[in-house]
Amino acid sequence: MNKVLTIISLLLLFSCKQNKNITKETSSFQNLELKHLSISELNSDFDLLVSSLKEAHTGLYWYSTEKQFDSLVSVTRTLLKDNLNTLQFYNIVSPIVAFSKEDHCDVSLSDELNKILTEKGFFLPLIVTNLNQKPLILNQPYKGLELIAINGIKIEEIYHRIFNTFAADGFIISSKYRYLDLTGFSREYAKVIDQQEENTIITKDLSTGKVETHKLKSVSYKKLREHMAQVFNENKIKEEIDEPAQLKFQNNNTAILTFTTFGNSDFEEYNMNFKKFVDSSFVEITERESKNLIIDLRDNGGGSEGNEDYLFSYLTEKPYTKYKHVELSKFSFSFLDFTDYSSIEDREELENELRAENKMVENGKIYRKEGLYIPEALKSNTFKGQVYILTSGWTYSGGAEFSTLMKEHTKAIFIGEETGGGYYGNTSGTSLELTLPNTKLKIDIPILKFVLEVQKGKFGRGVIPDYEIQPTFEECINGYDAELEYAKRIIEERKTSYNSVYKK
Repeated sequence: MNKVLTIISLLLLFSCKQNKNITKETSSFQNLELKHLSISELNSDFDLLVSSLKEAHTGLYWYSTEKQFDSLVSVTRTLLKDNLNTLQFYNIVSPIVAFSKEDHCDVSLSDELNKILTEKGFFLPLIVTNLNQKPLILNQPYKGLELIAINGIKIEEIYHRIFNTFAADGFIISSKYRYLDLTGFSREYAKVIDQQEENTIITKDLSTGKVETHKLKSVSYKKLREHMAQVFNENKIKEEIDEPAQLKFQNNNTAILTFTTFGNSDFEEYNMNFKKFVDSSFVEITERESKNLIIDLRDNGGGSEGNEDYLFSYLTEKPYTKYKHVELSKFSFSFLDFTDYSSIEDREELENELRAENKMVENGKIYRKEGLYIPEALKSNTFKGQVYILTSGWTYSGGAEFSTLMKEHTKAIFIGEETGGGYYGNTSGTSLELTLPNTKLKIDIPILKFVLEVQKGKFGRGVIPDYEIQPTFEECINGYDAELEYAKRIIEERKTSYNSVYKK
């Protein structure tokens, strides 16, 4: 525990240091002609943001203490001054939201500010992929080069400052790198670091080690998107499948199940039903007598609660307990006038729902009522072969919960990247969208803390793969699926080994 507290303290000190640098090192974004606000307006929005997080975010102190959070708030408050614009305010307060260390808790720009940024912003004309925590450029004329520095700032410092503005579960960073893939890096650089018409970048050739300096002009957001489209036209980069789920067979021996989501509404858009798809898939897997099952969750950000359990019910033969408890902070909230529950009807419906599903226990905490959540009944035709699970930083929420269940209760082999969702659970479910009245920033505040009944995972981390695999740059642009092919190779090696032993 002392080690954990030391890590948290260092992170807090780093956050404070980063905040102190904001007004000195970032642009005033003058090209955007943004609205400026008085100190009283800024203080009012700041206080509402902080008090709302403390009142409603049930998992706010899961990975840090109230004292540490308050210390960060105190330091951040000193950065407020008269006549800041809305984007400067975003960069000041976003680290407070990020300090919740919960990816479901997010701060976003107002619709108006997003429109201004999209129409008038200056963006680096760079499309990147982050491989082994290195940003590699995908578009010409810098294709294949590693970014070393931009406008005199080392790339490590740039990533630290951007990472400080949005949350990830616990201490996970895989999800942050995935978020900055493709146009993500240029978009966040423009929001957080700077906007200049002319830029200087330093790159490194990975094959020769040669370091070079280049001058390049910024582009519009529309042009940035055109650069991304061109990257996909010129390369064979793996794209997400259209359907929410897909079943394929390498041969009868190996089935490949891909889920890009567990959301019922996503399945309905394709005239599909999640449970029917899972049922039919395992009927076919059983009929083909497949001995290996690869489940691809690399693009699965979660979805409807319970669907991860339904899939898991085909993969275990032992009863299990999923949650230690599900916790709620309050039945009603003082700031609902500024949320998507502002009407009397909506707030009454919210409170009635929360009281119907949760109850206060002897220690004064509010937990989900017993019997409300019932684990999915185990299936008669459970899969008894070897399961391989492909994960990435995008594997999140329900996708991460499923991964945790498989890691905790089965002998599944994990391949790829650490999941973006935390091993111990998350704070999600019902969310309140708070709109700050002056700056119009929007903050999603999750109010249900789902604590998983687990023992094997590392505190503040996701499911860590047995084989950490990422493609090389050449594999990435040529569409070679390194994680999937690695799983196939393990299957083939096991088959060869088994046949060798059997023949003896």
